[in-house]
Amino acid sequence: MQKILSIFGLVAMLFIGIISLAVAESNEQSLLDNSSSQSVEIPKWIKDNAQNHSMQNNSKQDIISLLENLSNIGMIKNVVHTQMQIYDIPPKGKIDFVSISGNVNEYGKSGFVTLEIQKPDNTKEILRTPILETGLYSTVFPINDQSQKGTYRVVSEFNGKQLSVSYFSVADTVNDSKKIPSWFGTIFYWWIDNKITDAEFIQSIQYLIDNKIIIIFINNQTTPELELSVEGQHLVRRGTTHTITSHITYGEKPVEGARVTLTIEDYDENIIREFNGFSDNYGEFVFSWEIPKKYDDLETLLAYVNVTYEDSSLTKLFKFQVYCLPGESNCKIDGNR
Repeated sequence: MQKILSIFGLVAMLFIGIISLAVAESNEQSLLDNSSSQSVEIPKWIKDNAQNHSMQNNSKQDIISLLENLSNIGMIKNVVHTQMQIYDIPPKGKIDFVSISGNVNEYGKSGFVTLEIQKPDNTKEILRTPILETGLYSTVFPINDQSQKGTYRVVSEFNGKQLSVSYFSVADTVNDSKKIPSWFGTIFYWWIDNKITDAEFIQSIQYLIDNKIIIIFINNQTTPELELSVEGQHLVRRGTTHTITSHITYGEKPVEGARVTLTIEDYDENIIREFNGFSDNYGEFVFSWEIPKKYDDLETLLAYVNVTYEDSSLTKLFKFQVYCLPGESNCKIDGNR
């Protein structure tokens, strides 16, 4: 058994030598500059993370995670970038769901949105989903271990008009990771155990990528987030009009049709005013009201603004103070009592 391991280690070491020669032929100048080679240093947090996870004997996934981290900081090149959402094929017997949603940009409409899903083999599947009163629609597309790998095209239509075209991808990353040569696991552990340098390790990875022995996919798509900002006067005289403006964005884009609930309370949790509505095409919801003249002193009020859009919800608190002017009737400001 020891002889087999020794031979396996020798093969891996020989491969490092072959890589070094290949790199030298393609980029002789960079290897002649020994100081440049020695300056390659993988950040400590990346190596610590690889060392910690390698103890769990899950080297395939550890290697994939490591390669993604090295790509993100620019230490390896020629990775494949994609803007599509990538979904993993679930294990056998399990079902996962791809979320599909959108907006018809019309309030109070009823009916169904038609979704035409074109699969990687160009066959099509039709889904129909109802519209909410806000104009939003959402549904899910199931995937299992038999689902086709590749890119899916989704076309949404309402009343005979096309609303949008979007894409998502299904990949079997667990089995795809098996394409990483087994001997590379030895190089991976040599690097963890400091038996080879960071520069040698990076050269080994880059050789595999450049020769398409492994392909690394990096998903550049960020998950959209609901964001809310609230503006208004922080000091308002009683009997005047006070305006509170909410700005709603989702994935940094203005949201039209988000449901907004605004509740104004005092510190005793007495509700003074409530209002419901929807954001406009600029992503704004403007609430104006006349502050009652009953306030006879300086008082702090609380405006709770809640926004709901698709599956996201967010609440923010906006504080402001109401005052009366000295000399006004029923005003108990110091010096006027």
